[in-house]
Amino acid sequence: MTTFGEYARQRVRRLGKSQKALALELEVSPAYVSQVFSGKKNPPDLGRPRSRTLLKKWAEFLEAPESVLLEKVRFDLHHVPPRPGAKFGKMRELLCARLHAQAAGLVEEIRSMALHPAESLAIQRLVQVYLVMQEDLHQPRGDGPRRFRDLSCRARADREFVEGELLHFFDEQPFAWSWDPDNGQIRLAWKSGDLQHAMETVRSILEDSRIAPLGCTVPVVGHVSAGEGFAFTDGGFAVGEGFEQVEMPPGIEPALARTLYCVRVRGDSLRDFLCDGALLFIKPESWEEIKDGDLVIFKDSKDRRAFVKKVEFAGENLILKPMNSLYKNMVLRRAELVLLERVTAIVL
Repeated sequence: MTTFGEYARQRVRRLGKSQKALALELEVSPAYVSQVFSGKKNPPDLGRPRSRTLLKKWAEFLEAPESVLLEKVRFDLHHVPPRPGAKFGKMRELLCARLHAQAAGLVEEIRSMALHPAESLAIQRLVQVYLVMQEDLHQPRGDGPRRFRDLSCRARADREFVEGELLHFFDEQPFAWSWDPDNGQIRLAWKSGDLQHAMETVRSILEDSRIAPLGCTVPVVGHVSAGEGFAFTDGGFAVGEGFEQVEMPPGIEPALARTLYCVRVRGDSLRDFLCDGALLFIKPESWEEIKDGDLVIFKDSKDRRAFVKKVEFAGENLILKPMNSLYKNMVLRRAELVLLERVTAIVL
């Protein structure tokens, strides 16, 4: 984190202003400003009530938010760690503005985290309602419950979508929300009948997605090889369905196994790593759990096939590395992917 002096010096330079002009504005000597910039003098404690006018002068001259200046002063003088940056800054402001009055104390708690659990749940619900609102509700659904949950999970992880299309849509819709920390649930209140109907549709879809298959088997939904990939349709199979069922992998909790699906390795293109017939067990909706080095299946928007590769993250890009050295790495942007899920178990 830059110090107050470093930050102020950078702002003055970027704005094309001068230290002398700042000194005149603050009614101090240019030497004092220079010493604050260099760190030879501490910045004034702008957090004190009597420094309110002084804080305003600094903020106006530097064209910077007062909150940013206060954070830097508190860090320099009192070693108060800075708040983490919000994962979805613009959406956070909307959600804070739409909180029920009695939940106003939650705002400070939300602002202390990069992504508060209540904030994350609220965004998830907004994404789900938005996706339903985009459908023609007079037509049969084109995907099943699992596919819907996967789409909402990936959309929630897409910062560009959340801070753009989703924010713009709900900024124009009247709604309020609250958070119940005891059971980790949020409650949304809509003024629009269409939005209320969409929320009821979401509840119905999620209830269907909780129906788990009986027994301890996992559905196989496709075959995979190093270069050819495997067919993965937009709708996918219904939860628990596939063209065959295989036994649950050892060491997997039954509750988790009921959500897994499986693909079978075909051919010998992966023979150095996975034999023909090996089973890859995949956890749906695991986009946000994936870390560097994980084995994943993925599909981009231009191809109906899915592939299995190791993943590394590079900002908004993903480097997808094949297990067979005969094939090249692929580099894709997050926004290009319509499927990215983690391989949680392998049975040879």
